Amino acid sequence: MNPDSGAANQNPQAGPAPGSLPPAPGLRQKIRRIPGLGYALAWCNALLRLPRTRFQTEVALTQLHGRIDGLQQQYADLQQQLHVQSQRIAELEAPKLAMRMDQYDALDIGSRLMQLDRLQIGRQLRSVNLMMRTSLQNERHQAGNMVNTIIDQTDVPARALLPKPVMQSPVATSDFDQDQFYLEFEALFRGSREDIKDRLKVYLPYLSAISAEPKDQRKMVIDVGCGRGEWLELLDEQGIPAMGVDMNQSMVNACLDRGFLVRHADAIAYLREQEAGSIGAVTGFQIIEHLPFEQLIALFDAARHALCPGGVIIFETPNPENLKVGACNFYFDPTHLHPIVPQVAEFMARQRGFAHAEILRLHPYPDDHLLHGGTAVEAVINKELFGAQDYAVIGRK
Repeated sequence: MNPDSGAANQNPQAGPAPGSLPPAPGLRQKIRRIPGLGYALAWCNALLRLPRTRFQTEVALTQLHGRIDGLQQQYADLQQQLHVQSQRIAELEAPKLAMRMDQYDALDIGSRLMQLDRLQIGRQLRSVNLMMRTSLQNERHQAGNMVNTIIDQTDVPARALLPKPVMQSPVATSDFDQDQFYLEFEALFRGSREDIKDRLKVYLPYLSAISAEPKDQRKMVIDVGCGRGEWLELLDEQGIPAMGVDMNQSMVNACLDRGFLVRHADAIAYLREQEAGSIGAVTGFQIIEHLPFEQLIALFDAARHALCPGGVIIFETPNPENLKVGACNFYFDPTHLHPIVPQVAEFMARQRGFAHAEILRLHPYPDDHLLHGGTAVEAVINKELFGAQDYAVIGRK
């Protein structure tokens, strides 16, 4: 049977195939009217055309696979070109990045050298001051001995032998109240009470040993330089007994007005007066940067004397690892002496007898200050300029 005749049987509307004789008029319609015969003839025609259809399909699939292989090869070539371009860009950026890193390293080394120079100069000035005071006391003692000897050997009245007082020019009086000045300074620049309390909550887990004790057996927390009393208020809310110690009378009065337990006293002397091993924790926030080196060591020693076994110290201070803090923001407070490097603070704690000491870095700049390009240079800038603004040295006895 001719395959084209099968196609004609399937599509009665199609005309006769080119070059073939048309069937007798009406014959096709007559054959299709025969029950079952027309259907069988159509199936036979489809079976005869199946090899041709399969061949055409395989040819089309082969062409499609060829096009896919060509596109994959083009994609691989593009990836290779992109990789080569990336390597070239990296090679071009490497010298610039190395130069910038060298500049940051030089800046960091210069900053540290300046800090060491300030520390060395401060120590030398303190040593000279101590030597001068000692020499002056010795001279006064020798002069007193000479006066007593002359008095014993002569009948001249002692009043005549005493040196006449030196007349000094009157000093202009001032109504400047430093305590009130610092109270108003903190009210303006320190932040709201709620903000400070929210920041201080990070330290509550370090006092969990005190909180776990029965309420009537909890040891006292001494907060040196308690300021406006935000930490005292937070501890009171947690049921932890606490006392503040501050030399600023205005701060003490402000805390007393709020009902907190506060003493107007020197913190180091107060800690030394406590019974050894009677205190649960000694804390101080933004205080150690105000102390000279000798007083800072004395604070560590006095705290260790007062603390019970397992007692904790928490001293928070500005972090000079942040270049903006170390170079500018630290000196925003006119009463600050010098920044303390975190590693040095940790060494002090361990060297003065706190076996377990750690550094907790806190308060990085918000995300809207950071650079988000994802480059190595931007990562260094984010770390050096927008990292932790404060840190706490935490030690256990």
